[in-house]
Amino acid sequence: MYNKTMGKNKRKKVRSGKKKLILLIIFVLIAAGAYIGYTKFVAYQKQLAEQKAKEEELRKQQLAEEQKKRELEQARKMFDELIAKMKEALMRHDYKLLKELAGKARELALKYNFSVEEIDRILRQMDLIIAMAKLKELEKITDPYAHMYVRNELRKIPKYPEIARRWNNLLDRTFQDEYTVFLDLAEITVKKVEDGENPEMNYTLSKSYLKKAKVLVSSGRAKQDISRETFLLEQQSQAYLSNIGKSFQPASLYR
Repeated sequence: MYNKTMGKNKRKKVRSGKKKLILLIIFVLIAAGAYIGYTKFVAYQKQLAEQKAKEEELRKQQLAEEQKKRELEQARKMFDELIAKMKEALMRHDYKLLKELAGKARELALKYNFSVEEIDRILRQMDLIIAMAKLKELEKITDPYAHMYVRNELRKIPKYPEIARRWNNLLDRTFQDEYTVFLDLAEITVKKVEDGENPEMNYTLSKSYLKKAKVLVSSGRAKQDISRETFLLEQQSQAYLSNIGKSFQPASLYR
């Protein structure tokens, strides 16, 4: 009887242990499944968050690009308007306004990487118009004695290809005028010698002026007036003999 009771109790304990083991296994499986599910959920949520962050970043980039595009379009419009106003100012010869507009246009070009070719073209056209106007005013001066003024002012004018020939012609004219002035001065001073007015000094001046005239010819800057030079040499010789030389002097001393 005792053995039977012990056997039953033992079997009960075995069945109870098995149940506990099964329950433990089930619990472990449930817990493992729950952990795996939680891990997947967390990973999924993280993936969603990353995807949302990427979409938000992409949206911001698109907005920034659209804003930049609108800004660029607006800048281009302003730049084109400035160019148009520069052309209008050029036609009105309002050079002060033109330079102000050019400065603003150049700032936009620098900021937005626009070409400055049109700005430079308009400014060069302005400079050329100014140069042509100044050259024309200098060309109107016909007084040979103004040759140094004309030459100095001419050298302040850029020699653009469009006016290079006129520029060179005017420069050549100043040297020809200078040659004429030296001959005039040589003639004026030799007449003073003939009139007995400080003959030695004026004779020296007359010779000096004629020499300077000859230097211009020898340098290729002026065309020689042979007849006038010859006439001056004769006047100087006669003036020397009549007002300075008291006795016969070889011609080489006063020619």
